[in-house]
Amino acid sequence: MPRFLLSFSYTYRYIGYSVVSLFVKLSSPMRKLTICWVAAFSLALTIPASAQIAPNRVSSVSATPDDPQEELRRAMLTQVGQSGSLVLEGAVDPNEYLIGPGDVFRLMIGGLNPFEIPLTVSASGVLPLPEAGALDVGGKTLAEVVDSAMELLESRYVNAPISLSLAQARSFYVHVTGSVIKTGRFQMLPASRVSDVVLQALSSGVMTTRQINEDVEVDFVAPEQLFRPETNEAYKPALRNIQIQHRDGTEKLIDLPRYQTTGNTAYNPLLRDGDRINVPAHHEIRESIRISGDVAWPGLYDWRPDDSIASLLDLATGGRPLDSATQFRLLRWRDGAYHTVLDQSIKELEQNSVGEQPIIAGDHLTIYEQKTATAIIEGWVNYPGEYRIEGGGTTLTQLVELAGGLRDGASTNSATLERTSQNNLIDTPQNRAEYQLVQNSTSDPTGRLFSESFRRPFSGELGSHVAADIAGALAGSSEDIVLYDGDRLIFPRDEGTVLVTGNVPQPGYVTFVSGMTAQHYVDRAGGLGPEADKIYIYNGSSSTVREGMNEPVRPGDTVFVYRLEQLTVTARQARAQQIQVLIGGLSAAATATLVLWTALR
Repeated sequence: MPRFLLSFSYTYRYIGYSVVSLFVKLSSPMRKLTICWVAAFSLALTIPASAQIAPNRVSSVSATPDDPQEELRRAMLTQVGQSGSLVLEGAVDPNEYLIGPGDVFRLMIGGLNPFEIPLTVSASGVLPLPEAGALDVGGKTLAEVVDSAMELLESRYVNAPISLSLAQARSFYVHVTGSVIKTGRFQMLPASRVSDVVLQALSSGVMTTRQINEDVEVDFVAPEQLFRPETNEAYKPALRNIQIQHRDGTEKLIDLPRYQTTGNTAYNPLLRDGDRINVPAHHEIRESIRISGDVAWPGLYDWRPDDSIASLLDLATGGRPLDSATQFRLLRWRDGAYHTVLDQSIKELEQNSVGEQPIIAGDHLTIYEQKTATAIIEGWVNYPGEYRIEGGGTTLTQLVELAGGLRDGASTNSATLERTSQNNLIDTPQNRAEYQLVQNSTSDPTGRLFSESFRRPFSGELGSHVAADIAGALAGSSEDIVLYDGDRLIFPRDEGTVLVTGNVPQPGYVTFVSGMTAQHYVDRAGGLGPEADKIYIYNGSSSTVREGMNEPVRPGDTVFVYRLEQLTVTARQARAQQIQVLIGGLSAAATATLVLWTALR
């Protein structure tokens, strides 16, 4: 009886037996053979679909608490297709991948319709080659194995094209010990990295199983946890000092947090067969280093023997370069206090090669917070707002260009620059005599406002106007103005007027007429008031003051008429002063009399 019929159900087998027995008795050999094949083909069509694909499916039996690694293996095999290939990070590097027991090769012999032969590496690390012998491949790279195997196969199959490739990667065990929750063997795959097995070993013991297409969480305590010694809470896993020992005796020290911040897989290598991984413990205070300041990943990290300033900066910034002006400071604990060891910029760090200066446990590296310098431009510009500048480097002309330039009708003569930084705040007026005259202002409210605005640029207060020629800087006739953090530049609209204030009968705005002097605008405001002394023309943009009736006036200027205040005393005020003097004299005499009488007693 054919062997494939044994897999059928009892009913189908009974029908098959009956059909075969019936036609075996027929006389014609050809007829018997033909009908047997038809019956076998009809029964094959009745096999359930689930039975046909069952050999290629991952078993759906739920993992038990005694075998948590089986569930891990199934989770990593969820993407396995009909061919059984694993989902990897990319094509296997033949110069890096090491062959081991369980790897499956595919040998193709022939041209258009090649003959395919699967070849599996034995437990002893031997790869059988049809008609060409065997090859010891354990621990060799994929490139070495393919070259050696092809040399043997080509000597045997001279007239047929052949190819050899890795068809199925193996699984293997690695050992994890140290400061982890779960120690022991872990079944891993070639795509697994150090972080995969370490995170499993540090997990809380909660796993997910699949039962009847439903996710079920199962809490369990691994047996090995019951025999682990008690740990000290002051000691934590040293994830920057993970030790890996390969089967060939070589060792590596893995910095897993540096992989997490930089993404460099050199700090999270692929696992090999039989790797022994140890996660040591470290004391959070005595064996740590601290990174703080303006970095993406500040915190407390376990110290490594090869730590340097450059490696710590790479760890804390994620490998992103810092601005050359960024300052850092290295503090070291000594004699009960922290002392500064280094205080330099990143530029100095690169020039002086101090980046490789060793770090010791307990050091504190801090990176100064970098404040972004900004300036505000408002008023009659195309794109008013706050812009990032280089404090002490960006100029007023550059800021205007960032804002899209001035709109039609903007007044450069009336523009003002306010400064809030202490450095390079203001200039002092060249003519102190004029300043002394103007500070004693008239009692007229408008004149008082002008006097205060004149004095303010030279007051030294934060938020003061900068005495600078803004119109000249934009026109190129004077030196450009350097801006600082917090500067505020305002361009009002040119209304075509001149403000006349102070000691005039009708203070206010007068229409600007090109080429006219201060005399014209004072006359339009009603002329000079009584006791008028001097006339000043104030330019708000440059905070400059000119004196004289014949001085030319520009749009946006302010014409101020100063008045000398004369002190006059009325008869009532004189009488009151005399009474005050008399009362003061009587009071003094009474006091002296009281003192003398007291002394005589």
